Amino acid sequence: MQDPHQAVRQRIAAELARIAGLGAMLKGTVSQIRLGQRKRGGGERIAYLLTYKGKRNKTKSVYVPADRVPEVNDMIHNHREAKTVLDRVVELSAGLLKRR
Repeated sequence: MQDPHQAVRQRIAAELARIAGLGAMLKGTVSQIRLGQRKRGGGERIAYLLTYKGKRNKTKSVYVPADRVPEVNDMIHNHREAKTVLDRVVELSAGLLKRR
């Protein structure tokens, strides 16, 4: 019969491996900013900004080229998924302490 602690440790290892397999991560959100009319030709100028909280909870913004917005959104999704998985790892680890 397998030790119950061993089964939980294996689940923790599997969850940590899942985090490692997610790939690149970014926290924050991407916003579309309308900059007004173009000087030549028609249409609006549009920019994309990645906004996140940096050190000492200071808000930071980084320009994102329009062609990289889907890639950045995928990285943000990976970060959110990693946070969810890490919360599960914490719960499993706390459960190890409760069991005897």
